[in-house]
Amino acid sequence: MASADVDALLVTRMPNIFYLSGFTGSTAGIIVTSNDCYILVDPRYSIQARTECTHAHVIDYAGVSLMKAAADLINDLRPKHLGFESEHLTVSNLRELRRCVNRETRLRSTHRLIEKLRQVKDAHEIGLIRRACEIADHAFESVLSEIKPGMTEKDVATLVDFTLRRLGADKEAFETIVACGPNSACPHATPSNTVLEPGQLVKLDFGARYLGYNSDLTRTICLGEPDEMEIEIHRVVLEAQQAAIEAIKPGKSGQVIDRIAREHIASQGYGDNFSHGLGHQLGIETHDGPGLSQKSDLVLQPGNVLTVEPGIYIEGWGGLRIEDDVLVTDTGAEILTSSPRNL
Repeated sequence: MASADVDALLVTRMPNIFYLSGFTGSTAGIIVTSNDCYILVDPRYSIQARTECTHAHVIDYAGVSLMKAAADLINDLRPKHLGFESEHLTVSNLRELRRCVNRETRLRSTHRLIEKLRQVKDAHEIGLIRRACEIADHAFESVLSEIKPGMTEKDVATLVDFTLRRLGADKEAFETIVACGPNSACPHATPSNTVLEPGQLVKLDFGARYLGYNSDLTRTICLGEPDEMEIEIHRVVLEAQQAAIEAIKPGKSGQVIDRIAREHIASQGYGDNFSHGLGHQLGIETHDGPGLSQKSDLVLQPGNVLTVEPGIYIEGWGGLRIEDDVLVTDTGAEILTSSPRNL
């Protein structure tokens, strides 16, 4: 806040509110000063906020908008400069805030102040992500014992989601992806009524959310014995992933790590078939910050948690992706997911 020259900050994005306060409801606002944290909630969340946000002042409001309630508190606090989250405050809310806040307080746009803090996970956060990874690994093991030809992609997705919750996840980290055969050529395919057939590739991309933190795992399996092309593409993708993970360490850039995997895939003749970035940061959100890509400005530091997920996608044939979650340590990388990577 000092670097942005603000002495109070209005936070309106829910993942950032959870990070600062522990509040898990769906609507709130936070005002942070140099000494205090205030969370504003409507009557639906009063009890919840007092239970979850024990270090914050809980301010109830009713009969007015969140912006009007925030402005009333700001006018009492009288900061010289109030920052707001420029990427997340709507134009209409900003207009209302300007209309209701006293002129003595100047409004200032801030850029990703809290998101930058969130990029480096502390030991508690890493522990929650580890547990989310364990749940995803156990879910994959369980689903492997049940998946079979004749099921639909939707059947498998439902099984994955049920298994995640049965094993301790609060919910799915994101909408589960299950894609078989030619459908797997779409990196983010939506599960359909397509029936799984013997000999097909099946791509499963899913994660667990545990106490607010996420995992993200992709495995591609074959329903039967893989053919030569499937074996070859699996080898190329796995080699690309291993080379990228081995290169991860503090001080490296996201572009460099992405290039290592991308150049290996290209050297094997599949450069045009790797169409997305190598990975993203992981935490409160599944995409928790800049990651590993051709345009990334990320410089790795200990405490970053990232996915490493190269893939090859061939229209009309299918796609194959392998994804693991990786913690940047003081000396390199630790893989947090442990599911088998074979076909």
